[in-house]
Amino acid sequence: MKSEERIVVIACSIMKNELEEVVSNKPGIEIRYLEQALHRTPLLMPSRIQNEIDAVSEYAGRIVLGYGLCSNGIVGVIARRQPLLIPRCHDCITLLLGSRTAYAELFDRIPGTYYLTPGWIEEKKDPLSIVEDDYAPRVGYESAVWVMQEELKHYTHIALISSGLIDIGPFRERALKNAAFFEKEYLELSANLDFFRKMAGIVEAGADDFVTIAPGAEVTQEMFLDY
Repeated sequence: MKSEERIVVIACSIMKNELEEVVSNKPGIEIRYLEQALHRTPLLMPSRIQNEIDAVSEYAGRIVLGYGLCSNGIVGVIARRQPLLIPRCHDCITLLLGSRTAYAELFDRIPGTYYLTPGWIEEKKDPLSIVEDDYAPRVGYESAVWVMQEELKHYTHIALISSGLIDIGPFRERALKNAAFFEKEYLELSANLDFFRKMAGIVEAGADDFVTIAPGAEVTQEMFLDY
């Protein structure tokens, strides 16, 4: 039986520390985590998310996705018995910075910024790890470095976003190594948990914070192209 009060959040595990922090004293919220880097396989991502939605649709009062558009990785996902709320953003950086406004202001000030988080570094999804563990075994180290340099050529900064919930030292060291290797300026930013509080229903969301998908409707790219 569906509970009108039961909130289910389906989120990328990169947000686990932040989400667990905001819901630690709020009962009635279920969080289901999916593996990181699903956005790198956008053709597989919708089915993984849909499976989770279908698994909870019988009892959830509200389902919230801990994803933005994510390289179109949520396009095609269908709301079932209840509305589906999705943060109105393109990726998780907006969530970690706390709002679309914060992201826009930072983008205007330093547009060429490549963002890292402890979660991405831990999963070896920072540029150096991608070179070492992904590209180099396939094309050789020198070619792998060249490919990543091309991917980063329009970036001027590498920024580490820290929520202050874990020891940042080892992640700072790795982020600094990335910045030095690829000759980018280093920044360190503080995360803001406000968007996570809105996802969990702890803080009231603004009318423009989420895209609401009605039961039976499907997520489209156009829903996220108005900002």
